[in-house]
Amino acid sequence: MKPGLRGFFDSMTEYFADPGPEALERLYSTHPGWDAPRSRMALYGWMVRHHVKATLEKLYPLARASVGEERWGELVRAYEASRPARPFELNHLGEGFPTFLADEAQRRGLPAFLSALARFEWTDFAVYTSPEPLPDTVERLTVNPTLVVLEHPFHLCAYVRAKGRGTPAPGQEMVLLWRHPEQLVTMYLAANERSLLAVKMALEGLTPAQVAAATGVAEADIRTALDACVEEGLVLSP
Repeated sequence: MKPGLRGFFDSMTEYFADPGPEALERLYSTHPGWDAPRSRMALYGWMVRHHVKATLEKLYPLARASVGEERWGELVRAYEASRPARPFELNHLGEGFPTFLADEAQRRGLPAFLSALARFEWTDFAVYTSPEPLPDTVERLTVNPTLVVLEHPFHLCAYVRAKGRGTPAPGQEMVLLWRHPEQLVTMYLAANERSLLAVKMALEGLTPAQVAAATGVAEADIRTALDACVEEGLVLSP
């Protein structure tokens, strides 16, 4: 007797928490008469755990480096046990990792910045793979549709650019992340007056002349700042 597809995946929840010999027997006892070779199921369980481990290592290299290999291994095993692998797209196996770290931070004595760093790393990937289409042309100044805004109490941009050297300095930071329309890489920066002005102008349909009149800043300086944001792909220009 073969299990139904839904019943099969429901029963895999406990199995993937620790797919060892005992868990394998419990899985088979859930489906009496199931004659699938145990060796194949054991291999399947090993492959899933391998994919989870490899995916987390790829998505969160800085988070991994910040805790060391021993603690990282403990976190991966605990994550697997709490969130059995279900997504069909492998990278999404790691989507819940930042939330997991936030939930576990106090109990496990994790670095205060770790969950925010993991959220940054996941957003970097999510922006890079965003399904939002980037238009070839626009009729007016437009915010890059892949733009995501993060806020956290650490200066993570400098830490990420330094490839995890040192420790993130505490301090509130707003980060803008977007995919460059031509280079097709994730761009990021700590929000500043120039970037926020460009986004505001795009959202509200403001012209450099209008901003100059309202702020007293030279129109030429506003155009220069706006051109830099267009070059970076933060906003799209006609």
